[in-house]
Parts: sequence; C-alpha cells; structure tokens
Amino acid sequence: MKDRGIASLLVASLLLSIFAMVYVAYQAVGIPNACRSAERVMLQEFLFSMQELAARQRNVIGSGESSAVNLPAQFAYPSIPFFITPPYASVSYSAYDISVTVENIESDEVDIPSHLTLNGQAVMAVFTPAFSSPVKVYLELGILATDGAYISGSPASRGEIYLPFFSGMPSSQLFPASAGGKGILIKAKDPGRNITVEIDGSKIPKRVWEAFSRKTGYEVDFSQNRTKIKIPPGEYILKSGIASFISGVSSARPNYLKPLTPVAQKSPAVVGVEAIDEYFNPSQGKITLEFVSGSGYEVKVPSASGLRKVDLPYTVADSRLSAVIEVSGGISVFKASISRAQGGPYEVAFAVSS
Repeated sequence: MKDRGIASLLVASLLLSIFAMVYVAYQAVGIPNACRSAERVMLQEFLFSMQELAARQRNVIGSGESSAVNLPAQFAYPSIPFFITPPYASVSYSAYDISVTVENIESDEVDIPSHLTLNGQAVMAVFTPAFSSPVKVYLELGILATDGAYISGSPASRGEIYLPFFSGMPSSQLFPASAGGKGILIKAKDPGRNITVEIDGSKIPKRVWEAFSRKTGYEVDFSQNRTKIKIPPGEYILKSGIASFISGVSSARPNYLKPLTPVAQKSPAVVGVEAIDEYFNPSQGKITLEFVSGSGYEVKVPSASGLRKVDLPYTVADSRLSAVIEVSGGISVFKASISRAQGGPYEVAFAVSS
C-alpha cells in the first residue's frame, strides 16, 4: 500500500511537472504568437481609422462643416483563460509642419504666382504593440503611408491637384479653418515643362515615396531633404484647405478676388466676385466696387426687398459682392478690390458696354 501511495505521488508529480512545462512553454511561445496574430488585426483596424481620418479631412475641407473623428488610443488584446496577456497596444498621435510649393503654374481665373507656397501640418501616428515592432503611420497631403509601405492617396489625380493640411494636435473633432471652396483652374505656365509639387518637411521615408511613384506613375525626385512630385503639364483644378483640430481657428484674410461672372459684358451687366484666402476658400473681408472710367452709370445691389440703387464706391463686408450695372453709352470700366492679407490691394476690372 505504501509503495502504491508513493507511486501515485510520483505520477501526480510527473504530470504536474509536464503540465507546468507545457504551461510555461505556451506562455513563452504560444501566447506571443497568439498576440502577434491579434496585433495584425489591430493594425488593420488602426489603418482603417486613419483612412477614415483622411476621408473626414477631405469632407471638412470640401463642405466647410465640422466633423467628429475617431482616433483610437489603444487596442485591447484578447484574454486567454489561465494565461497572462498584455492589456493593450497603444497609439500616439502628433502633428508636424510641412511647406508645399507648386511650381510652373498660372491661372486665368486668379492672378497667382508661378511659384505658389502653402503651409500647414500633417499627422503622424505610432502604433506600439507588445510583441511586434512599432509602426509609424503618416497622413500627409492626403497620402496615407506607413514607414514601410504606401497605402493610398495622392496630391494629383483625375485632373485635380489637392493639397489638404491639418492644424493643431490631433483630437476627436475637426473644424474648417480654411474650407468650402471649389478651387481654381490652373495650367502649366510653360507647357513644355512639368508642374511640380515640392514638399519641405515630409516625414514619409524615401523608399515609401518610391513605392508611391511606382503605384501612381508620378516621377518623384529627392534633394536637400525635399521631395518633388512631377505632374505632366495640362489643366488641373487646384484645391487646398485646412482642417483644424482646434475650434475657432480661422483662415487668413482674403488674398484674391475670384470673378463669378464674365469681366466683359453688355449693359445691363450682372457682375460678381468672391473673396478667397490663400488656400482658395471663401473668406470674409471688405470688398469695394468703384467706378474707374467711362460714361454715366447706375449700380444696384441685392437687398431683402429687391434691388436697391447705391453710390460708388460701395463696400460690403462679406465673402461675395454682386451688383447690376447699367451704362448710358460707350464702355465703362469698374473695379472690385480687397486689401490682401500679404499687403496691397487685389483688383478685378469689369468692362460694361452699352
């Protein structure tokens, strides 16, 4: 009996040792493998949330309406009974400055420089799991990329050059700081050369830009920490804007006047302009309509009770000015003007003939 008891204890002890060895081995090998598998799913969910952020940014800039955004800060690991797993993989967010210069462009709608520079921010997020290597993700000018792969987006596509910016530290809400415009029509100033988009401050690695080039077909050059995208000459709609994580941030004062009607018309002529900021979005300011030269005239502007006669110069504090002009003989010239954010006036002339 005594020998039997000892044998039972030995068997139990052996089984316990085997169980402990299996438990320790699974905790050391099986759990990390299971967690790495979960981390791949977490990363895909995280990348989807960044794609959603890119879509919300475009919607906010396009519509001028604010939007809630989902920026997950952590992803929970699945619990495995009787085993120890990490609580979660973490995500951190930050913003960084970029400067973009579009070269070799001109517009018949707005008098822009052939080298146009716009400034703003992009977003970087770092996904930090417990068992896999951290992954950096960039959302820059509509491009979504990791530190090892190009995912989606391009500043140029389907006849459009689109340069979206962020401002402020990433949070749960996006607000329109410069938004709601339709852009302007541009073309290559020198039709024999490419239009180029040069990015100063890009954090997307060179190998990822090379993958972007292979995928989109746009040639990309690198020099002095700058990235230059070459776009074939042609006509494009140039759009830009700022989606801000900070409430109450507004764009700069008007920088251009965009004609909404033909600049040469017969009397009676309906003339209109829109004040837009440096990102080509509507911006309120003082727009003045003046008489320059010609014969007698009469000017009427819309009001709640219909058209009312006004004297020139006439000033309105708004993003748009419209008027009906009648002239008595010959050709009369009028001009609409604003004081630019960068200093000096910006003017649009209208010729009205009888």
